Amino acid sequence: MIGKGAYEIRAVTLAEVAKILEKRQGMVGEFGFEQQNALDYARKFARLKLSDAQGMQAELEKLGVKPESAVKIVDILPQNRQQLLLILAKDKTDFPEKKLAEIEEVVAQFSKKARKIEPSSPAKAESEPLPQEPPAENEGGGKKE
Repeated sequence: MIGKGAYEIRAVTLAEVAKILEKRQGMVGEFGFEQQNALDYARKFARLKLSDAQGMQAELEKLGVKPESAVKIVDILPQNRQQLLLILAKDKTDFPEKKLAEIEEVVAQFSKKARKIEPSSPAKAESEPLPQEPPAENEGGGKKE
């Protein structure tokens, strides 16, 4: 059962997910398919170190951002105000212009520390041109003269 024995339920960043799963992997041995996929995903897409992610989350919460939205901001690191507003829209909280600017400053400050995610290399099938369709036979069904 999912969540069995959980002491608390809270939103966590991808960096924290990776740390929790790595700790569990040492205790239980081999992971199942879902847990291994979750660990691989967290390692691949966590852009900040755990300490930086926790620091950024704390600063965002001081500015009045709800914990769930703060975690999403840490994981996504929005690049412009429109992306930030999309994440904050879920809260249904109207932030004044000054608060939004402060949030953007925090994001910009921690974005400098973030690692870049390499785009996956295109598959061989995607890089090769598609085969041309054979020319259509004449529609009349008869021989061409």
